[in-house]
Amino acid sequence: MDAAALHTLFDALSSRRGGEITAIELPGADLAAAHLRCADLQGANLAGARLDGAKLAGANLGGARLDAASLVNADLTGADLRWADLSGALLNGAQLTSADLRGAKLPRSFSSASSLAGARVDSSACARSGLDEEAILALASAGASFDDIAAFPSPLRDALESAGAVPESAERTCHPAAPDSRRMEAAPDPQRLEAAPDSRRVEAAPDPQRLEAAPDSRRVEAAPDSRRVEAAPDSRRMGAAPDSQRISLPPESRQTPMAIDVSRQGVAAGASRRVAEPLEPALGGRAAVAGGPRGAPDAPLLPRSIELRLALAGAALLVVLAAAVALVKIPPYGLLWAAHAGGALGAALVTFALPPFGHELGAARSLGARLVLAAFAATLVHGLDPSRLAVFRLRATLASGDAAYRSASVRLLARSGHRNFDGLDLSGLDLSHADLSQTSFRNARLAGANLSDAALMESTFGSADLTAANLRGADLSGADAEQAIGWELAACDEATELPDGAACVLGHPIRAPESADDATARSAHESAPPPGAL
Repeated sequence: MDAAALHTLFDALSSRRGGEITAIELPGADLAAAHLRCADLQGANLAGARLDGAKLAGANLGGARLDAASLVNADLTGADLRWADLSGALLNGAQLTSADLRGAKLPRSFSSASSLAGARVDSSACARSGLDEEAILALASAGASFDDIAAFPSPLRDALESAGAVPESAERTCHPAAPDSRRMEAAPDPQRLEAAPDSRRVEAAPDPQRLEAAPDSRRVEAAPDSRRVEAAPDSRRMGAAPDSQRISLPPESRQTPMAIDVSRQGVAAGASRRVAEPLEPALGGRAAVAGGPRGAPDAPLLPRSIELRLALAGAALLVVLAAAVALVKIPPYGLLWAAHAGGALGAALVTFALPPFGHELGAARSLGARLVLAAFAATLVHGLDPSRLAVFRLRATLASGDAAYRSASVRLLARSGHRNFDGLDLSGLDLSHADLSQTSFRNARLAGANLSDAALMESTFGSADLTAANLRGADLSGADAEQAIGWELAACDEATELPDGAACVLGHPIRAPESADDATARSAHESAPPPGAL
């Protein structure tokens, strides 16, 4: 296993856990037996990489490049391999139970995997991989299931169904229903008329029904004169009514051309007040409503004073939470949760300090627009997570002289996903039972630290000082401690799981002794004369 490549990969994964978009470029890397369960490796370039025996169960490998990679005996149970490139990959003995391989580019030797039970494949993956019917049937016999089995030709589809390659959740549709247009043409005349659109249904209907189904304008034209007058709007009804039913206007208004026009159309916009006043009782106030000026905008549902008070309360909440996170040496989980949720609430309240807008749309719509803006601000701040500012406070606590505060700070940082303690002074701290797996301790000082029963799997101790460190019961499997200082002076016991090539002898870890054959070969090489010597 390449320790440098593994460290680069863990740094990239840590950055991704922190919300950063970090590319993973490790073509040809040696990552054999790496523990990468549920790792975010989406879009990673691992072409030609050696991943023999790697633990990749539940990993996200969507769109990853694994062409010509070696995945012998790798555990890919439940892995997401959609649209991944597996062309030329070695999958002998690989566990692909319940893996998602839809759209992936598969190798010809794909069926050599030891387990394909519940693996999901689709027609796009088969077409992209150039698999023939024999290879597709080999996948089905190995336990793979096909989501879109209906996309395959009929003989192959029947063979896949008989092999049980249809997932339980997939719906089988032998003959899809005909389109609406064909169904309408084949239906009888009454049913065809009901299923036809409105325009065609009106044309095909008898005259009485056609008149009822027609729009208002055409219905009025086709109706008799008496009904046409009743169905016409007010302006036209007034002109078509008999003289006895017409509104009699004062003589003065009849002499005004504008008043005559208003009496015919039934509106009061632009007319003189002398003509509009006689028309209001006659038309029931309809003219004033139709052509009158718009009223003033409604009063806001929330007064401006209340909006400003809400904004001040939100700003005060943000200041209090920021001061609490900055001053408390070890922020408890309750405070971090309050900073996360309270920050979103405070940001939403601060938006009420903006000037009011949308009053022309009405009071309800104006308040709705404010609430939408507040929800957007709360969502944005909630995604940024203000509780992450506690990392700076905890870093400052690590520089203090109180060992108890420093130990609690390291534990809280580790629980928050922090995996980089390079160059820090952690000597003498009590870190027993702490989860410090996949953590970097390069150039860190851990002399006299209590690491008993701690989880230190796949951690890196390059140039770290482990003199007199307590490693009893600790799990150091897969850790890189070859360049650690004072490694032989640390304390261990039978329960300590040391890295490969190390053993616990007389209560201290030592590197595995050199075999006799290797020692003989090394001495023979050292005693041999240099090339060209007489």
